[in-house]
Amino acid sequence: MEDNSDRNQGEGETENNNYNELNSKNKEILKRSEEMLTSTVLEKEGKNWDEKQNDKQTMIDELLSKVNVLEKERNDMKTDGDKAEEERKAIKKERDAVREERDAMKEEIKLIIKENEVTSEENDALKEERDVITKERDAIKEEKDLITKEKDVAIEENDALKEERKVISKERDVLKIDNETFKSENSGLDTKYTALTSTLRDEVDCPVCLEVPTCGPVLVCPNGHFVCSKCKDSHCPTCRVRLFSGKSLLAVKVIENVEHACRNEDCGKFFPLEEYKLHLTSCLHRTVNCPSPNEFCSRKMSLSKVYDHILEDCQGSCNVQCNHFNDGKFPKCLFFFSILKLSSKGFALKWNDQIFYLNIEKAPNCNVFSLELFGTALECKDYEVSITVHRPTDVEMKGKVQRFTGEPLPIDIEQEKRKKNGLLVGPDQMESLSVIDEKLKINFGITLDIKKQ
Repeated sequence: MEDNSDRNQGEGETENNNYNELNSKNKEILKRSEEMLTSTVLEKEGKNWDEKQNDKQTMIDELLSKVNVLEKERNDMKTDGDKAEEERKAIKKERDAVREERDAMKEEIKLIIKENEVTSEENDALKEERDVITKERDAIKEEKDLITKEKDVAIEENDALKEERKVISKERDVLKIDNETFKSENSGLDTKYTALTSTLRDEVDCPVCLEVPTCGPVLVCPNGHFVCSKCKDSHCPTCRVRLFSGKSLLAVKVIENVEHACRNEDCGKFFPLEEYKLHLTSCLHRTVNCPSPNEFCSRKMSLSKVYDHILEDCQGSCNVQCNHFNDGKFPKCLFFFSILKLSSKGFALKWNDQIFYLNIEKAPNCNVFSLELFGTALECKDYEVSITVHRPTDVEMKGKVQRFTGEPLPIDIEQEKRKKNGLLVGPDQMESLSVIDEKLKINFGITLDIKKQ
């Protein structure tokens, strides 16, 4: 298409050249006509005027005829030139359209090439993915073969285990029979051992305190009767003969080797001598004082019954009226009313299945705030308590406070010793932390916190 357009453009240029050549010829003919007219005027004198006029007219007619012919040719050539120009413009437009189409085709070819490149990359990625899938498939196949082998081995092992289980079942049946025989024999031995130890305890039992001694010496009268060293008298309590300095080594051996019954009510467990001594200090049924101040309640009872006593009928505790505060949530803020210079009623608190008791007591020259754990001194080391005394309006404790942080006190502590431990607040400090009404009752706040160490 580009070659055709160039050829058409050349033809148009040739026609323009012809047209220009014809114009130049016409100009030359007119020039020559003028020269001839001039020469005719000059030659006037040598020729006949009429003949010359006729010749001149004939010449002019010929010249005009030629000019007309030339003018017609020129017009025809001009028309052909306009047509050629229009054709050239049309060809140029067509050529421009072809060029635009060619450019569009080039861009399209570029896009196709890019798409081919992308497709090639995708094909490469697909090939790689296919290779990975093939490897994974081979690995799965190998794993499947391995699992099949393991399954076969497991089936063989299972069969072996079944056989072994049958053997074990038979052995178990034999052992069951042997165990029942052993239990029967052991039951007889236990009965004999219990009867023997009971007889030995009865023999070394002190006839005065009615307890088996836990340490020597064990005194013996001439008739063989025993009495513990705590109950020794001048005469034997059994036969009334005179007691001398006789001691029974056999009784001491019996004491060291028989199990001792816990003497606390509601316990009744038996322990070897060393364990028995430890058990007495931590028995849940050991006898303790009610933790409330003695001026309110001085009852003694089993430790396992103290908490129920505090909740139900203790006159020295606030739980009977206000146990709804005992919800196990800490830190806890409590408010108390107390008569000036007197102890206040205490409050029992439960936290993580452990029971604590808040005591507010009046000691010489100070007020004592303490928390007791219903446990031993060794168990108290596992906890850290915080006691903060503040004004009843200062719940966030931003003002003046008195604070104690340390271990709680054990439930077995004596009251006089308890008044020397905990948070000790002097009378002047207590007044600054309290609101005192007309009846000399003081109102103060206490915030408590308990943590496991």
